[in-house]
Amino acid sequence: MATVGVGGDIEDVCARCGDTWHVVMAKLGERIAKVVCKRCGSQHNYRSANGHPSAAAGTTSAARRAPVRRRSSRTTEVVPTAPPFDPSKPPRAYSVNEAFFVGERVLHPSFGTGVVSALPGPGKVEVVFPSGARTLACTKAGSTLERPVLAQHVPIADRPPDAPHTLIPSIRRNDG
Repeated sequence: MATVGVGGDIEDVCARCGDTWHVVMAKLGERIAKVVCKRCGSQHNYRSANGHPSAAAGTTSAARRAPVRRRSSRTTEVVPTAPPFDPSKPPRAYSVNEAFFVGERVLHPSFGTGVVSALPGPGKVEVVFPSGARTLACTKAGSTLERPVLAQHVPIADRPPDAPHTLIPSIRRNDG
């Protein structure tokens, strides 16, 4: 039995708004995979009237399931090592409003104590915690530019000065 094609109308219950009119968004072979609600625009997997994925294509539930792949236990996870730090200095409490330096210890409320390993960009700091490395937000470094000095008691002309003719090269044509 053939199913509705991509872009065709189909009935399905939207979990967000409860409407039943949907448009087929994606198919896997003959099986409808995703639909879009016409009322609220939410996208979700297609469910048949009984709440389970459609078996309209004639496939059994065992044939539809993808085989479970297990990760090999031989893969080793690379745990980043903390850079050298001064253990005599206590860790600073982490705050988005603070700036940190490489080798400084940081105390985070969720991740625990870690060591700053890098500054990947302005407003970012990479910290190595016992659970792994995390990139956190921090204050951007202050600008090294100086503010311009306010010029006081300087007369301002109402028009630009005439440019000296010596600075403007003249173009002469040789008509002869």
